[in-house]
Amino acid sequence: MSNQLVKLKELELMEVNFDGDLIMVVRVKETGKTYAGINWITQALGLTKGQHDNEVKKVKKDFVLSKGASNLTLPTKGGKQNAFVIELDFLPLWLAKISITPDMINNKMDAVNKLIDYQTRAKDVLAQAFLGKQKEWNLQREVGKVDRKRMTSSIQEYVPNINKYTYSDYTDMVYLILFNMKAKKIRETRNINKKSDLMRDYLTEMELKIVDEAETIVTALTTLGFKQDYIKHQLEVKYGNKMLDGNDKVFLN
Repeated sequence: MSNQLVKLKELELMEVNFDGDLIMVVRVKETGKTYAGINWITQALGLTKGQHDNEVKKVKKDFVLSKGASNLTLPTKGGKQNAFVIELDFLPLWLAKISITPDMINNKMDAVNKLIDYQTRAKDVLAQAFLGKQKEWNLQREVGKVDRKRMTSSIQEYVPNINKYTYSDYTDMVYLILFNMKAKKIRETRNINKKSDLMRDYLTEMELKIVDEAETIVTALTTLGFKQDYIKHQLEVKYGNKMLDGNDKVFLN
């Protein structure tokens, strides 16, 4: 889904809407570098497959541009695929080297104007959108931590005979209703292997919001003295047809 920041083990990615075109933007966590998917941009500019392939060759052969280009493995609807990407800092230079031909000026002025728009604005728009979404995600994550603490505190105070499994039972209740899987399975499906890695650091902002909303409901009903079975039923009524089955993630075309 566009405008949703997806956090993976090694990458953060998002489809940014630039004047009606969806452009993939990816940040590599290890290096902190942010890239744009070349395929998304050439499609937006209306280039043919042959023209796209030619642009890729030019970038690879160019002494400067090649330093800002990379192949990344990204999630797709059909599985993982390689994508040729270019750092945002190198994006204006690459776009400036796409020639505007006399034929384009005479017959494809819309394409010319679009290319000029990309040359002058794309880097800043993509960067600002991505960084803005990161800030929104970080804020939602912090809000979720506070509300999570409220839920565990309400369980501790109002649920009788709690044991070491009670907190995880309530948590898995929420996850089963929202994701149709428990926390352990969610970790497996998202390749979160290290025990020290917090699963919620890999959720999208939308997923964080819905989990937070559900846990806030749990807190309120628990504080009022309702038992877990009643709380589960209320959550099922509210979220039964809104299961987060992964369709809100960003996928390649």
